[in-house]
Amino acid sequence: MSKSANSVAGTASSKQEDPVQLNRRRFFSAAGGVLALAGLAACTSPQNSATAPNPVGDHAPAAAKAPSTPGQALEMLKTGNSRFAEGRPKHPNQTSQLRSDLAEHQEPWALVHGCVDSRVAPELVFDQGIGDLFVTRTAGAVLDDTLVGSMEFAVSSPYEVPVIVILGHTACGAVTGTVEALEKNAKSPKAPGEMIDFISEIAPAAREAEPVPDKSEHINNVVRMNTVAVAAALVERSEIIRAAVNAGRTEVIAAVYDLQTGLVDWNLTKNEKI
Repeated sequence: MSKSANSVAGTASSKQEDPVQLNRRRFFSAAGGVLALAGLAACTSPQNSATAPNPVGDHAPAAAKAPSTPGQALEMLKTGNSRFAEGRPKHPNQTSQLRSDLAEHQEPWALVHGCVDSRVAPELVFDQGIGDLFVTRTAGAVLDDTLVGSMEFAVSSPYEVPVIVILGHTACGAVTGTVEALEKNAKSPKAPGEMIDFISEIAPAAREAEPVPDKSEHINNVVRMNTVAVAAALVERSEIIRAAVNAGRTEVIAAVYDLQTGLVDWNLTKNEKI
């Protein structure tokens, strides 16, 4: 698959003079990735939507046939997110029978890598069910070697997921912490414990973003830039994922979830797909 002129890779340049600047050759060797390979439990709480019933449990509908192409997979994610944002989720693929059927195998059709934020659970955001998504999550959606290996697992046989979504979100705490750490010490930001690792990974986007008077707007601009940079770095770092992208089997997409609206923005600057 040929790379788009608006590829996220175009935003991932390194600045080697910067002591905490992203170095693409060792982007993934950061020791403190807060990796959480998490399959979220099925949502079973009652819904109060007046527009449509929200069946769950053994009455939940089966989802459409699993997509086999990047375009199909992306469309299914977009459709599911629209349902979620509009308050009419279907909660597909959450029956006890399906749970039993999937005990011996799984057939996920997408991988979503996002932030650990409790409000951005991919299975809910995209209204999907058991066995639909591989999910990886770290603070600020940063990457490390173990995480990249897990993502390579998802694009390898027998799974070969056709789409990988790097999902940032508005008002990200990890991004906010990075911006504030840089405000206190631009050259050598500080953080307790291992949190300095994700701050070091997000810092390049925070430095590159043009400052604006409104802090929340600035944070969200950094979120967008960091999300695009992570998507580009993933393809640059992983030979396995890069080969899948070049062969047209997989697309890597950067997107940002809006905490207020519930909608996912797929149209990031210099993005769309690699």
